[in-house]
Amino acid sequence: MPSTKTTLFLTSLLFPNITTAQDNSCVGCVGNGRKCIGDQAIQAINDEDCAICLKSTSEWTWPCSVDGLCWCWDTDKLMVKQALSSGFEVANKKPCDLFSEKAFNALAPNAIYPYTYEGLCESIEYFNERYDEKLFMMGTVQQQRGELAAFLGHTTHESAQYTAVREALPCARTTEQASGVYCKPCDEANFDWANRYCEVSKVANGQFYEDYCDKIVTPPHGCVCGPTTEVDQEDLKGLMNPNFAFFGRGAIQLSWNANYLKASQVLTESSDTLCSQPDLVATEPKYAWGTALWFWLFQKPDGQETTCHIEALNGRFGGTLNIINGKLECPPVEGSYHAEAIVTRLRYYCIAATIMDVNRVLSFEGCVGLAEAFEDCVMTGWCPECVDFFKPPSMQPTKAPTVKGPTNQPSRWRSWADKDWMSEIKRRDSSSDRAASVLSSVTFLVMLYLVGQ
Repeated sequence: MPSTKTTLFLTSLLFPNITTAQDNSCVGCVGNGRKCIGDQAIQAINDEDCAICLKSTSEWTWPCSVDGLCWCWDTDKLMVKQALSSGFEVANKKPCDLFSEKAFNALAPNAIYPYTYEGLCESIEYFNERYDEKLFMMGTVQQQRGELAAFLGHTTHESAQYTAVREALPCARTTEQASGVYCKPCDEANFDWANRYCEVSKVANGQFYEDYCDKIVTPPHGCVCGPTTEVDQEDLKGLMNPNFAFFGRGAIQLSWNANYLKASQVLTESSDTLCSQPDLVATEPKYAWGTALWFWLFQKPDGQETTCHIEALNGRFGGTLNIINGKLECPPVEGSYHAEAIVTRLRYYCIAATIMDVNRVLSFEGCVGLAEAFEDCVMTGWCPECVDFFKPPSMQPTKAPTVKGPTNQPSRWRSWADKDWMSEIKRRDSSSDRAASVLSSVTFLVMLYLVGQ
């Protein structure tokens, strides 16, 4: 039988992204009101069990080997694990004093429940009352506005302007019965994007759904998950119970069983809540917003001590995208869905930046290819909302462009509340067919911008 140390070494190879509790460190956690305690939300443990973790040599020994199981608590504060510090001072203005309900309605005029303005503000307050590091409330007013704009830009993109509570392919439409809500999961080949309808269910005829389920990652690292089959009921054939799946939900489309568990621990002080009822993220404001705020404040990229919150405060929109979807969008594969998704993400970000009245958009540093994508998006006319934030490499072109002007002058700014525009920008509804309607005005838009400088 292998030794404990050998087992933990092999575990580290299987779980390269799981760090030890030494990172949350109890090492030297003595004096000044500090105490090394156990987190019973992760697994059964007594505070006395954590005494060994005060030693620097205890890294591979239980309970120190379990990430976050033992942690250093400042007894003068609430008994919560603190987020990474940005190093900035706490600001005076509250986030929802800077982002009003009127601004929310302008940003997302068709937002649906559970995406309510009140729910967002209450969720922000929940975090800011508990943690030293405050969401959208650190640094200068411009830093606050900049962080809010980045968060709003990402979440309006991820949730189709707060109109999508569940990811389309697993659950574009729901079937409601007295026994609950059910989803018809689909693969892309069988999904009708125009009508958002699944032709052939992934769980029909004895098949099963297991997307976003890493079966190797189990408590305390992730919710238990496995193949999900269709409901065993004649009138529910082809449907599955959404509480058995960990697909994208909420403002930032939280996905994967590991993330649901970690978010649950922060939002409910129990790993069980969202593990047993993940669909709460699609139905209750505190979870639809709370999971996005948890991700923003706590989620760290592999091997780095930073978060979306810290990246935004340091002026890097690219850094926030790298954490959210870097493997797919930094850079995206040419011609892929994510190459088109970059366009809608940038447009939503520019809309949010305009509403938040920022001086300039944050840098695109931290996401490979994003700066080039932004320039290309503006110069080709795909991102008219971003024109005012774009500074071309040379403000003095060596030669004026020669163009044949379109018969109708294009609008420099298009309202995002316009229904036609909204249907064009809907998440995952992008189509190359729209090129004809836009490219006719591209050259004129570029000329108009350069002449206006």
